[in-house]
Amino acid sequence: MASYKNPQLRDRLASEYVIGTLRGRARARFQSLMRYDSALRRIVAEWEARLTPLAAAAGEIAPPARVWRAVARRIAGGATRSLPFWRGLAVTSSAFVLILATFIGLAPRPEPPMAMVAVMSDDKGQPALVVSWPPMKAMRDPHVRIKVVQEHPVMATGTAWEMWMLPGGQAAPVSRGLSTTDADQTMRIQPALANKMEGAWGMAMSVEPQGGSPTGAPTGPVIFKGQCVRML
Repeated sequence: MASYKNPQLRDRLASEYVIGTLRGRARARFQSLMRYDSALRRIVAEWEARLTPLAAAAGEIAPPARVWRAVARRIAGGATRSLPFWRGLAVTSSAFVLILATFIGLAPRPEPPMAMVAVMSDDKGQPALVVSWPPMKAMRDPHVRIKVVQEHPVMATGTAWEMWMLPGGQAAPVSRGLSTTDADQTMRIQPALANKMEGAWGMAMSVEPQGGSPTGAPTGPVIFKGQCVRML
């Protein structure tokens, strides 16, 4: 049990527990440990807070036709009339698993897996935006993806929302560009600044004059912010 005191191991096991890849006896041992370890329960809660908005940010994913055929074969006979129920269950389960797998890079996909994810919350601590990006070195056209996970304030006339990378420490915020109010958008990143994204500590969104900050630094109120989570 001494190995469970390792901070890196505890964090990794907590993430696998929340995602669902920690199974069998390992999962049972972890659940038993959580009963007496309040700090471990907090780590699990933090991972749940990180991943729940990611699931909400992704759209529905329809399982391939072979899933329906497999379900039909398994329940062929007297249970065939229950097929609509099992289909609905299969859609929900498969979609949820694929959503998380897509964000953490477990599912096969043509583009690189996500390297970093930031869940940006409003001033009340409610998740509002999810910002994610693959390894910048793997992209010919560096960009980040922004998805809205809840209704956010309306952009006032004559203003703009500007995204900022927070390097951490005493380093000043670095502008990543202007955001729109679209629910799903792609923000292009200047190649010269792309390599700095790998070391981002957090992301923030401020209200600026139309056209962006005139000073190169945030001048208006910060409406969304969140810490980056490394997924690779």
